[in-house]
Amino acid sequence: MKYFNYLIITICFVMRLLNGQDHSINFDGVNDYVRISDNSELDLTDNYTLEAWIFPETFDWLSGIISKYHTNAANGYILRLTHQSPYTGLGFDELVTNTGLLSSNQWYHIAAVNDGGDRKLYVNGIQVSLSGSPLNVSSNNNPIRIGSDYASRFFDGRIDEVRIWNIPRTENDVLECMDSTLSGAENGLVAYFTFNEGNGDTLFDQTGNEHHGILYGDPTWAEGYTSSAILGDINFDEILNIYDAVMLVAIMLNLEEGTPSQLELCDTNQDDVIDIEDIVLLFQWILNSNQISREILTSGSYRMTNNLVTFISDGDIAGFEMYFNDVKIHFDHHLPAGWNYQKSDERLVAFSIDGTPLPENYSFFISNPNSINKVKFAGWDRSSVDANISHIPRTFNMKAIPNPFNPGCNISFTIQNESELKISIYDINGRYIQMIGQGFYGVGNHKLYWEPKNMSSGTYFVKIEDENNVQIKKILFLK
Repeated sequence: MKYFNYLIITICFVMRLLNGQDHSINFDGVNDYVRISDNSELDLTDNYTLEAWIFPETFDWLSGIISKYHTNAANGYILRLTHQSPYTGLGFDELVTNTGLLSSNQWYHIAAVNDGGDRKLYVNGIQVSLSGSPLNVSSNNNPIRIGSDYASRFFDGRIDEVRIWNIPRTENDVLECMDSTLSGAENGLVAYFTFNEGNGDTLFDQTGNEHHGILYGDPTWAEGYTSSAILGDINFDEILNIYDAVMLVAIMLNLEEGTPSQLELCDTNQDDVIDIEDIVLLFQWILNSNQISREILTSGSYRMTNNLVTFISDGDIAGFEMYFNDVKIHFDHHLPAGWNYQKSDERLVAFSIDGTPLPENYSFFISNPNSINKVKFAGWDRSSVDANISHIPRTFNMKAIPNPFNPGCNISFTIQNESELKISIYDINGRYIQMIGQGFYGVGNHKLYWEPKNMSSGTYFVKIEDENNVQIKKILFLK
């Protein structure tokens, strides 16, 4: 169900642009609310759905979102914050969620459904569990209040897009329309408030049923949910930060199920695919990295020598992803500081979180290189390449004598063409130990002597490389 709503979301975004600036109301948590007069159409008892976008700024006991319960024993329907400290959960008709469900200064879509007495609650389109005993809802003469529950239980924060239905909405119904502007003529919709007036003291019901709301206290008009849903803002807190990146990676690797709106916001480069390019672009925005000096990426490849994989590119690599056939593959990455990675069974993504590119000719050990079936590099400024495998001829004829060795060994190799070489030592996990040779070597045979100093016995690797060739030799040091 990850991608089926892209067309719907695209249409919704266009509608937002056509409708102009979106607004919400900011309630102060003291005495602000919207009052909708009682009407028989609003006396819902068995089948109904209450929807709203909320942006809580602080949390308090039983703060009301949508309530028809304002006198003793009125027993009208209720959607509010929970009674359990620290009040960061939700209550629906006296059923409650766990606390810790909500965070301050972040947009959430809430949909509360009563289907013949069976209560369900959806947060950002995802069903959450409820516990307790449900209220036996009755018809009453109470008004509906938005931003207030019984007595002085006022909501502190913004509310937008309130919808009251006389039918139980399904999960798909909620997902398909939570981000869209409705016509007001939808089946079962009895009251609908877009909050797009932007001024004045009246919320106009968009259904034609004239269940208009009057503002009380001194609530202020503010930006609404839809105008703040910027690309990359995956947790709806109106800023781009590391939390958005964490969610993007989790959704990308199918470690977490994103809502249709989150899927749209994950696609930062708007190419209808969520991949490493979107992560890198999001970090570029987060870091405001336009001033970072960088080489744009235009081509790249990777080499495989035994269990060593080496990346070659003509520009800075800010992130990469690999697909595997082997779900049990082991990756000894030794990524540079400032990098992070995540892996699912068949996919690995690694990315810079501080603007640092991969080092030139970055290498790592992998348990089964032949299981790699795709590699993609992503650079800054929306640059990316699909890296092809580069088959490297082994021209060095490297030997290590003796092997095993103690205290040292002679490493010999042959150069067919004068070139600049690097000769390095790595441990069994692929971690760089030291450089034992670097510079221009002429045509012919060469020899180096390496003696480990203050190092434990075990398996090591010698790596010789020039601009186009790599060879690796396993050696065993015995004390």
